[in-house]
Amino acid sequence: MTAKRFWPVAGVLLLIGIEALLFGYSYPFFSLALESKGIATWLIGLNASLAGAGILIFGPFLPALIDRLGLKFLVAAQFALSFLSFAAILAFDHLAVWFVARFVMGTCFSALWTTTEIWLNGVVDDRNRGRIVGASGTLYAACQFVGPLMLSATGSTGSLPLIAAMAPLAVGVAVALSIRSAVGETDEEETGSAATLRTALGLAGALIAAAFLTGVGETAMQSLLPLYGLAHGLSEAAASRLVAVFSLGEAILVALLGWMADRYGRRLTLVGCAALAVVSTLALPFVMGRGFILEPVLFIAGGTVSGLYTLGIVLIGQDFRGQRLAVVSTGFAMAYSAGSVVGATPIGYLIDLFGVEALPLTVALGFLALMAFLVRPRRRVELATED
Repeated sequence: MTAKRFWPVAGVLLLIGIEALLFGYSYPFFSLALESKGIATWLIGLNASLAGAGILIFGPFLPALIDRLGLKFLVAAQFALSFLSFAAILAFDHLAVWFVARFVMGTCFSALWTTTEIWLNGVVDDRNRGRIVGASGTLYAACQFVGPLMLSATGSTGSLPLIAAMAPLAVGVAVALSIRSAVGETDEEETGSAATLRTALGLAGALIAAAFLTGVGETAMQSLLPLYGLAHGLSEAAASRLVAVFSLGEAILVALLGWMADRYGRRLTLVGCAALAVVSTLALPFVMGRGFILEPVLFIAGGTVSGLYTLGIVLIGQDFRGQRLAVVSTGFAMAYSAGSVVGATPIGYLIDLFGVEALPLTVALGFLALMAFLVRPRRRVELATED
């Protein structure tokens, strides 16, 4: 990596780390702080739901905002609005302020997830794209893990937890404004082009499917794995550890998958990742109760299910530039969010109808369908043609 590219890449990775830290911090903070005020549990749940609602409303407008403001100023504004949301709570400790602040902050955090991915894809060298995007996934998971630990140090009451959240957000504003390269700017032939959502998604159908199915599979596994473990006779503690092992695979394997994408080809790695996701989830009924086999299988399942999202980001960065990069990346993130919203409900219903084995079977069938979609003959470039 050249010196010219180092700070843009390092700076965007720092922004991703700050975003992940505050994402992991804010969820338990709001729940615990509102509970300490005697707020009803259903209102706390409503407050939490606002964190993800904003991006579904404003997501379609992100490409236009990126085109108008540029990534540098848009990302800085998102960090600044999040800072002001915490400041508003500090200044006006009223329930309505907590709800408005959560909506604004949640929208900004969700948008940052997309805009920093776009920015990172714009500044990395294509030869190292898989490695760096994969490493960013591991960084995100690590910083998100640190968030609740930071809250345990600050506590959830008083002014300290609010100030502790505002400090890294202020750093985020400064870092965003200090990065000169603002996306590997729009290619001249695509500037102002009619790169509509419909057109761009038509070029990336397989990747959008991968994002949606990752959202479904990830949410379903993380939500329903404890129930799956209990149904197989595990204790509550052991059933909870299933999610921890699955999440550990998500955090660690994405970096390896990114390296493999650069080394062995991105389309091949994506197909192989989907195949491993199918095999590892289908294997669960046969390895339950066999800890020495169960945990490696769950580790692989977590890494490959999450890895499909990471590899999709890599391929989008390879295939698209400028406005189309913004449009497809936004659609990709929204497809993942939609899958996360849908995820656990229909699979939970199938479990009620057919038993707990519906969980691994349904997730595996979804990724099997994705594999069939990935390997079909293609007229247009939906996935990267390899170097």
